[in-house]
Amino acid sequence: MEVTRRQALTAAAGAAVGAAGAVGGVRLKEHLDESTPLPFYGSPVSAVRPDRTPPSAASASVVWGGAGGAGGAGGAGGAGGAGGGADQRRVALTFDDGPHPDWTPRVLAALAAQDVPATFFCLGRNVRDHGGLHRESVGRHELANHTFEHPDLGRLDWSQCRDEIARTTRLMEDTYGATPTLFRPPYGHLGGASLLAAAEAGLTTVLWSAQAREDLVSGRPDGIVDDIASQVRPGSIVLMHDTGSQDRLVTIDRLPAIIRRLRDDGYGFVTVSDLLAGTRASATTPSHG
Repeated sequence: MEVTRRQALTAAAGAAVGAAGAVGGVRLKEHLDESTPLPFYGSPVSAVRPDRTPPSAASASVVWGGAGGAGGAGGAGGAGGAGGGADQRRVALTFDDGPHPDWTPRVLAALAAQDVPATFFCLGRNVRDHGGLHRESVGRHELANHTFEHPDLGRLDWSQCRDEIARTTRLMEDTYGATPTLFRPPYGHLGGASLLAAAEAGLTTVLWSAQAREDLVSGRPDGIVDDIASQVRPGSIVLMHDTGSQDRLVTIDRLPAIIRRLRDDGYGFVTVSDLLAGTRASATTPSHG
């Protein structure tokens, strides 16, 4: 009987499947390692523990915004999350990389002057050197984990990500007497390993849905107010910095104006945790209607 080309290809495919089943787990792993550009286990993109033991977390949570704004994936407070809604025009201001002895006090003063809470994603090394700057922030603002040395976690394996996160959490506990519940990866870079490490540490990974884009307003610094306002929606998480390159001072210098503009647009201010929980904005928000 003549064998058609289709029959021959089907038979070859079946033989390949049978062979794959015969090689067993070890040979299959070797095959995968050889045919993929990164190691099958233990690489920065792998969300599986290197020793293949079960993770201590049942799920991971990543959010870009709160209810009514840009949604999150797999976590509370994403689109359709608990509480809140588009009728609550709430926004969370966040500041990365501090505390810094010159910048952070300026940010705290601007927030205090208008009774605005914020969330600070702190670097462990800066908490070690300047942690006292936030001693009065506990209870007023939210302090969160931003790693110790600000590495690109997209390039680190699970154990390195775990150590960066754990080292910072321990230091913040010792310094402020409170355990952070939120985590932001430097540069917004996520790999499977960093997502797993954050989840196992019990942290919600927080990115952002609006940001200070100082590079777009070079030569016209007052434009930062309009640029941020144009990005904000109900539930937005706004990324800013309380240390860094000098161009970021454009935002720090105009923080009072940014707050006033968002209030004029009908927004109230909450911490990220309150945003995700659907907590109403502070009573200082002007009434509209």
